[in-house]
Amino acid sequence: MKVTSAVAGTLLGASLLLGISGTPPRQVPAAPQPGNGTGGWSWPLAPVPPVVRTFDPPAQRWLSGHRGADLGAEPGTAVRAPAGGIVSFVGVIVDRPVLVIDHGAGLRSSFEPVRSSLGVGAIVATGDEIGMVGTGAHCDRLCLHWGLRLFEEYVDPLLTIRDMRPSILLPKQGP
Repeated sequence: MKVTSAVAGTLLGASLLLGISGTPPRQVPAAPQPGNGTGGWSWPLAPVPPVVRTFDPPAQRWLSGHRGADLGAEPGTAVRAPAGGIVSFVGVIVDRPVLVIDHGAGLRSSFEPVRSSLGVGAIVATGDEIGMVGTGAHCDRLCLHWGLRLFEEYVDPLLTIRDMRPSILLPKQGP
């Protein structure tokens, strides 16, 4: 199942609302807005990494699927905040070190495996280093798994940095 237009629209609407309101929930800095990297979100790795595995959510919440994007990265690679927010979790889930950033407006990014010296409550801005790629990734190649949730719904994190709108051909102007 791919992200429905309703979920994508909700993601866009929540982020745009966040940017318009002027006062994001919990005083999150740098109100994030989806886009192609120019609206407040950026890649969590530099240079732009290869996408090893794309978002592929299950048809039902309880089924297996891929609830994020795997980005090619080697252990020790610096991980950066894709948008401003507050660190809401740093710890180990199952056997992987995980870091979560609450961006406000119901948006939360998660990264694994990430080793970090940051603690819960740390405020980060877009591009701030939040840790290093660790080991224990679920992909069979070395990677950073980037997940994104809008409230309780997983959404494609690549929607925040890639312009996924369809191309529209306009009529030629003039001779």
